Amino acid sequence: MKTFKVLLCTVLLMVFTFTSISNGASSQVVDKVVMVILNRCSLQQLESMPQIKHMIDNGYIGLMNTRVSGRNSEAKGYATIGWGTRAEASQDTSIFHNIDDNASKIYTRRTGDILPEEGIVNIDINMLKELNSRGDFNPAVGSLGHQLKESSLKTALIGNSDTDERKNRAAGYIAMDNKGYIDMGATDEGATVKDINRPYGVKTDFNGILSIYDKVQDKASFIVIETGDTNRLEDYKKNLTPKAYNGLSEITLNEIDNFVKELVNTIDFNKTMIMLVTPYPSDKSAEKGDRLTPVVFYFGGDEGGLLTSNTTRRKGIIANIDIAPSVLSYLNNNPIKNMTGREVELITSTDNLEYIKNLNNRVVNTSVQRYRVLYTFAIYQMLASVLALLAIIFRKKICNSKRELISLILLGTIIAPLVFLIMPIFGSNHILVTYLLLVTISTFMVLAISNLFKNSPISIIAFTTAITLFALLVDIFLGQALIKNSIMGYDPIIGARYYGIGNEYAGILIGCSLIFTTALIQKNSSYKRLVPILYFIIVIAIGLPLFGANVGATITATASFLFVGYRVFTNKCKIKNLAFIGVFVVLVVTIMALIDLFLLESKSHLAEAIKQILNGGPIVILDIITRKIAMNIRVMGVTIWSRVLLIAVAILGVLFYKPIGLFKRIAALYPQLAKGWSGIILACGIGFLVNDSGVVTAAMSIIYLTTTILYLLLNDIKAKDII
Repeated sequence: MKTFKVLLCTVLLMVFTFTSISNGASSQVVDKVVMVILNRCSLQQLESMPQIKHMIDNGYIGLMNTRVSGRNSEAKGYATIGWGTRAEASQDTSIFHNIDDNASKIYTRRTGDILPEEGIVNIDINMLKELNSRGDFNPAVGSLGHQLKESSLKTALIGNSDTDERKNRAAGYIAMDNKGYIDMGATDEGATVKDINRPYGVKTDFNGILSIYDKVQDKASFIVIETGDTNRLEDYKKNLTPKAYNGLSEITLNEIDNFVKELVNTIDFNKTMIMLVTPYPSDKSAEKGDRLTPVVFYFGGDEGGLLTSNTTRRKGIIANIDIAPSVLSYLNNNPIKNMTGREVELITSTDNLEYIKNLNNRVVNTSVQRYRVLYTFAIYQMLASVLALLAIIFRKKICNSKRELISLILLGTIIAPLVFLIMPIFGSNHILVTYLLLVTISTFMVLAISNLFKNSPISIIAFTTAITLFALLVDIFLGQALIKNSIMGYDPIIGARYYGIGNEYAGILIGCSLIFTTALIQKNSSYKRLVPILYFIIVIAIGLPLFGANVGATITATASFLFVGYRVFTNKCKIKNLAFIGVFVVLVVTIMALIDLFLLESKSHLAEAIKQILNGGPIVILDIITRKIAMNIRVMGVTIWSRVLLIAVAILGVLFYKPIGLFKRIAALYPQLAKGWSGIILACGIGFLVNDSGVVTAAMSIIYLTTTILYLLLNDIKAKDII
């Protein structure tokens, strides 16, 4: 009881210590938000534009994740920005019309609603809603425009990206309400002019855009301006030589920059702010893996800085789902409803552009290397395990030197995650350097640890898992600087997670902790009393919203730790104990959620999920479960980690039957370590079920099960006696 009180006091102290921590300043209130769309523009292009460069230097810049529901597309990017939740959309549903007699009659025929005499409307609103009802995230279509309308604030859309072949008016998604209606503006006449020298013979009429803006600026509180020409140029690029493309690009960017300069000169920044937004990257940027797009908030002053949000908790990075809540916040439209994004916050910073360029280079470099390096590691892990298995099966034909070499190769599989964690310190910018560092550091560590504990394989296992475990804990408690930049961490370009501990390292942390603690007890049973304290600290690191904020891993860790704890202290785990474990897991998650909801200023995704459940009822829980199952099914088919998991299961199956009775005998030889192995099996099952990509968590955890069994069978004299 005394130990429990100490632990409880420690948690409360940590919570209250960090409660007041915030990423940055909240938004000020303005009367008008003007959003200028610079689609498919890169950071380098914005830097080359004098007016926009001035706005960056004297405003706030960030990189925006452009992830949408399902496969990436430009139309979905616009819709996601406008609705504050990852959305579904298509080119076919992005046609907006200024209201005339024909559009009005078609709309009424399809919806039964009567339109006002003026405004802009999407006549395919029913198709759009049906599309999103089948999507993964079920967004509130037109959420931003609808909430502004509820507050009696007007919206406007100016411009388009039309060509001579098709209409492209996806910018309407951002301003429309839940009925597909926008109060005013022009997306048909006055937005473009014919010019035979431009892509598709069409260009944006920026004088016309300014004229329309002048008409709506005193009426609308939220104005979306589609500059359009960059879209047309990118779509037409396949018809151009590099020389022609570069020439047209220079002309286009210069005209947009001049337009923005004239627009800025007409704005009273005492009550207006400008957002420069790039909903979707260019094809060239996407091909290089550079999928984070620039966003600039400008208030007319001279104080520069960076953007962040509670969605990402990353300095200089926001998500596309954060734009709509930010518009509402700037227009003092609270509370924000039916959006998963969070309000963008401002961080005062000098050299903001230089910081963003360095950040983008680092993120893109890690992202590009990530797949190839992790794929290589996964192949290495599978080959090492199979090689070790063959060495055990054909043990009588393998000489000692070869056996020792295979053992070292096998040990490298559980050293590598630690090496991946510390590699950001070296700042590798080239994949060959990354491979060289990985091999060199891993080899050095494997040889050093093997020589340090030469005659004690279980000590090698305990030490190897211990240093990985404690390195991860230190990094988590200090803000995850290494995890965030590690190839084995999470990728802000993918956008599945931005902070805390990802599924890869969660699986590694759980696997390490179960092996380390039971190996320690195997060596000396007096360490048993320290195990609950360590398990408690790990659950806090994984689950507390201040740190790991990984709900699925929290459930996995809590259940597996309690299971192993019962087995360590009582040698068994009965049905009633399993029931208690289930109740305790729910209690832990509830406590984490309450801390997140009521004590922390910076809410995590757990708090938002709880709010959605409270607002939407039990159906939200069903949606979450369905989404997780669908995600796992998708991930199983595409990730290399599913092969790692299957190979590990196959190896365990072979060892179970050949030699016969091996599992029972090795469990008798290492009874405490065997309890850790059983905990990993449980963790794999639970982790697979409760995480979006549970196969990754399960694969990472099971590495520590198969590797330690194989390593002991290869190296421990007592273990070799049983085979």
